[in-house]
Amino acid sequence: MKKARVTVRDIAAVANVTPQTVSRAIRNAPEVSAETRERVLKIAAELNYVKNSTASSLRCGNSRLIVIIYDHLVNVYFSIMIDYLQGFFKAHNYSILMFSLAEHRLDSTAYKFAVSQGAVGIVSFLEPDAEVAALPDGFGIPILLFGRRTEFASVDYLRTDDEKGGKLAAGYLIGKGCRRAVYVSTPLAVTCAQDRYAGFCGEWARAGREQAPAVIEMTDGWERRFLALFGGEDAPDGVFCFSDMLAFDAVCLMEKSGIRNVPVVSFDNVQEEVRIPNRLVSVGTDKRAMAARAAEVLISRVENGRGERVTEDFDVFLHDNTDE
Repeated sequence: MKKARVTVRDIAAVANVTPQTVSRAIRNAPEVSAETRERVLKIAAELNYVKNSTASSLRCGNSRLIVIIYDHLVNVYFSIMIDYLQGFFKAHNYSILMFSLAEHRLDSTAYKFAVSQGAVGIVSFLEPDAEVAALPDGFGIPILLFGRRTEFASVDYLRTDDEKGGKLAAGYLIGKGCRRAVYVSTPLAVTCAQDRYAGFCGEWARAGREQAPAVIEMTDGWERRFLALFGGEDAPDGVFCFSDMLAFDAVCLMEKSGIRNVPVVSFDNVQEEVRIPNRLVSVGTDKRAMAARAAEVLISRVENGRGERVTEDFDVFLHDNTDE
């Protein structure tokens, strides 16, 4: 049978003092004598007591927990960005709790879960729905949307310049002589997917490409639909992928099907931090600087309250990792 966690009440019973006295002794409060404090701490150590920092923070009203919400556990990009975010929050004495959702939007249930954990702020990689937009004012827990945009005035956001990224991707394929492209993407309901596609299409049309890029959304059976495009006379001669992780999938599918010499360009440039084979041409940004700014904005909201809304785009660059 699993042993219950030792509580302040357990220590108090052994020490023959009140739970309040134990709590004060653990906090090194001045109203507890040195003799009592030493005896309580000795008993706590013997019982293997571990302080519940979350509960203590909630009682004192000084929680320093940031909840980070995202939607795709296997995407290396999230691991990289959350690692950067954790480092910057830790430098300011904040801790983080990661929370993954199957949905592509931040709903009220997820927001209230963060509140229930004692969060003082939320970093969301998912766009909030309309119901969530009203919650920061009601609960006083700010949201920073990371990597996407929103029109809700209650939510700050930082994102990459996705339209420019789409233009850079199109420019790369145009430079390779491509005339029929396909965009492999997360569902276009996601704003960054829309913006990357819009930027790509604009540059594609400016270069005189009359045939608009086909779109394959990452839903059930996307692999079959993607490969089917290569079976006709109008087969794509260039591929743009919403993310590096999708690009790795696309490259693997093409190689297994014997499709060669089709240039691929993607987004996120995770190979800047992770040395993954099958080097990609990818659009990326200064991820460390973006994470640092995110921590700065959210901490300011937590410590200083609402101010002028922050909506910032980070510049992007094309990285040819195939030369490395």
